[in-house]
Amino acid sequence: MGEFTEMLKREFGGLEAREIYSTKLGNRSVEILEVKAKGSRFLVMFQDEPKKHDIHRWSLIITSANNSRTIQGMDKLDTLKMRIKENVRAIIEGL
Repeated sequence: MGEFTEMLKREFGGLEAREIYSTKLGNRSVEILEVKAKGSRFLVMFQDEPKKHDIHRWSLIITSANNSRTIQGMDKLDTLKMRIKENVRAIIEGL
């Protein structure tokens, strides 16, 4: 299981995350998941590529039946995790 899948399960106890696809393309890791929460499902695609000075270039696409969210950025790992948690939480609350 990928690092992103593990983080989701650790941070959100009520989630059931199933990895659909995971690969490494050079330095970039890609994970696609199906997530179940509150009786609904949504798809998540996460890409992460480490850069210089502990900076990561990343993108996150979350798609549910009623909502879609795409975010990307270049952040340090702790900031990246915080931004991901905020966006996943917003999608779950909207279910």
